[in-house]
Amino acid sequence: MASSFNIDYPGSASDFVVNANKAIKTKGGIFTGDQNSGTFALKTLIGSVKGSYKVIGGIGDETKVAITINQKPMLVPMSKIQEVIEGYF
Repeated sequence: MASSFNIDYPGSASDFVVNANKAIKTKGGIFTGDQNSGTFALKTLIGSVKGSYKVIGGIGDETKVAITINQKPMLVPMSKIQEVIEGYF
């Protein structure tokens, strides 16, 4: 079952894509997407995390991004995944 949450990225959609791509690839993951939407995948010691994102708007210098997690290790709570993803930015 997919779970979703929003993040307020402190920059433009273009900046989000550049930084998300760098953060995920630095961790050995896969990132594909553009200023509108995309997908990502990361491997952890106890399983894979796969998801997608969609830029849903921007106000001033912030961009709101909807993150959907489609696959995660059963033992990892969604709150931890959200915390880690938010920590990338």
